[in-house]
Amino acid sequence: METDFKLTVRINARETGDAVCFKHDGQRFEQMHTVKLNANTEYELIFTLHPAQYIEKLLIDGEHHKVEICHDDKDEYEDIRTYKTHYETVGYDVCKRGKRKELLLVLELENGVYMKIAIQCKLYKAGETNHSHWGQKLAGLELGCKMEEGHNYVQVLKEKYY
Repeated sequence: METDFKLTVRINARETGDAVCFKHDGQRFEQMHTVKLNANTEYELIFTLHPAQYIEKLLIDGEHHKVEICHDDKDEYEDIRTYKTHYETVGYDVCKRGKRKELLLVLELENGVYMKIAIQCKLYKAGETNHSHWGQKLAGLELGCKMEEGHNYVQVLKEKYY
């Protein structure tokens, strides 16, 4: 049986709770959008799945990250499930002009189904706000997804930064 679902990813600065910024880059790089992060900074990543599904494991750039389910009374009613994790850019190099870093997320969903998400980022110095806070606030990255019966991976059909 084929299953369609939406996954929304949000990235907030852990210290302030503010959403990070992004900009539209067009065809200049491998991806159309760049998310702006600071090096040596803590972030909170929030994943919302609709309809509700379980995230069994999460890898960020090859490192295992613990995901914590967020409970909200309306989640069950709306058939969604939300998770959060913490992510640090400690030890990451600042991106030079014209360069980008790929942030690779691999989710293992229920029943051993895998999903890969590549987010193009530009890293600025810790505490730098002139460039890292310029652009649109990233309310979310919404991914329209499809799982086909007999496959152990998720196809991303469309993505929307908003």
